[in-house]
Amino acid sequence: MALINLASAIILILLGMRYLRKGLDRLFGNQLVEWLQQTAQNRYKAFLSGMVAGLISPSSSAIAVLSVQILNQSTLTAGRMLAVVLGANVGLTVIVQLITFDLQEFAGIFIVAGGIGFLFLQRAIFRGTGQILLGLGFIFLAMSIIGNTGRLAASSQDMKVLFSIIEHYPWLVFVSAALLALALQSSTACIGLGIGLAKAGLVSGMAMVPWVLGANLGIGLTMMIAGWASIEGRRLALASILLKGAAALLILIAGAQFASYLMTALPGGVDRNAANLNTLFNLAIGLLALPALSPISRCLSFLVPSQSLEEQDEPGIFLDPLLLQTPSLALSQAVREESRILDHLRLMLRTVWAICTNQSRDLKPKVEDLFGRVIAIQAELKDYLEQIADENLNDEDISWRFNLLDYSQELLIVATLIKRDLVDAAVHHSRLTKELRAEDSSELENIVNRTLERIHKATVLLMTQDERMANRFIQEKAEISDKYRSIRRRHLEGLVPGQKLDTNFFDLLNCFRRINAHLTSIAYGIIGLTGDSNTGVNTASADSEEPWLSGEEGTEHRKSLPA
Repeated sequence: MALINLASAIILILLGMRYLRKGLDRLFGNQLVEWLQQTAQNRYKAFLSGMVAGLISPSSSAIAVLSVQILNQSTLTAGRMLAVVLGANVGLTVIVQLITFDLQEFAGIFIVAGGIGFLFLQRAIFRGTGQILLGLGFIFLAMSIIGNTGRLAASSQDMKVLFSIIEHYPWLVFVSAALLALALQSSTACIGLGIGLAKAGLVSGMAMVPWVLGANLGIGLTMMIAGWASIEGRRLALASILLKGAAALLILIAGAQFASYLMTALPGGVDRNAANLNTLFNLAIGLLALPALSPISRCLSFLVPSQSLEEQDEPGIFLDPLLLQTPSLALSQAVREESRILDHLRLMLRTVWAICTNQSRDLKPKVEDLFGRVIAIQAELKDYLEQIADENLNDEDISWRFNLLDYSQELLIVATLIKRDLVDAAVHHSRLTKELRAEDSSELENIVNRTLERIHKATVLLMTQDERMANRFIQEKAEISDKYRSIRRRHLEGLVPGQKLDTNFFDLLNCFRRINAHLTSIAYGIIGLTGDSNTGVNTASADSEEPWLSGEEGTEHRKSLPA
């Protein structure tokens, strides 16, 4: 029965950590990711901001995944991001310090107050605060269960003998604590369990030293799993493991006398000293490593060398199910995945332009391969976004989630236009014996370059959600449509009797115009416009100038327009 009670207490701690993290996430949202990216440029600011991040997102697994995510979607190196992680490790220790306070008797008050705020109030700030109080209440209740169970177990002579034997095998405790922290994906839960047993008299202060050190190493192992897909992610995880592993080994090698000193240097009981050891251990590593970030970065580059282009194998999907527990991080991950779709569209357009300019006619399979990747990413992204529960998001984040869903569909339409219409028009154009006029060739190249530029701007819009940039993006769409009309009008007015219009040239131009129309839909979502007809598929061809074309030319020209 004691084991069942301990298991239930661990589950309560994990549940409490989850509620605490989600409550803080509800209050701060995406601001945390953006702020960390901005402050990570300076190592000391990065360290301090990491401490704040550890407080706002008090979960070692969340910090690990967040760090890897920021690395993957920015130009930061593992060495620079390491400063954030070192600071976050210090911030995470605050929850452990809080556990040592005798607040178990107030667990009911926290749960009732939190339940009222989370279940019965509607405003995001009240629901977020309610989740925080619920999380703390669950953690304090869990510590009470661990304490009571530990005291009952301590009355058993067999249990006392068992734990006294374990005390003489610090390396076993160290490895076991690391594996437990990895399995629970929470160093806080692991250390909290140890503190509860220590307060009950089952675990001695000597055993708590390797317990705390092992739990800290578990964070690095969690980060290695989260970051294995990327080179910089591996470097970051390796740095965390090496720094914490080296510091832990030095302490363990120093022997029992040094461990005893660590647990008695500051006043307080075993629980308080264990929490202090956890804080000072991470603080010391951070302060010692910060000045040496440059040589550490060079060492990481040597241990984990960069891959050549031939060796690189892009993972299919970067979406991490772990981030669904933290909605703001999940949305940021979705934005990054949508940016990957834009990267594939950019490559598809460049490939089509190579076909159009006779650089190669054998590139059509490459476009089809990229199109298949876009379909796969969009399907996974749609499923991922639909798994983010509305109850964990504020109104603004809910709207942004729907915008991301809608835009992923728009980007899939763009990919379809490129594969279905633009490739055919480009192949047909490359086979023409008659050269385009110089001014027409220049116009075509200009709209290709402008479309590539707008794909890049769409990526920036996704990352920044800048309203002023969104308004300019919409204005550019109108300029492209006006440019298309003026070119067409100039051609039609210059026709002599019996001369046919170069419909293939206009097929190409019109494809690019429609692509730009679909790209613009994210801008409408950012500035809060809905139902704008210019963003839909059908309206991509809505053009007051279209009736100018009639007869055979009009029929041929309208073949490229959606039904």
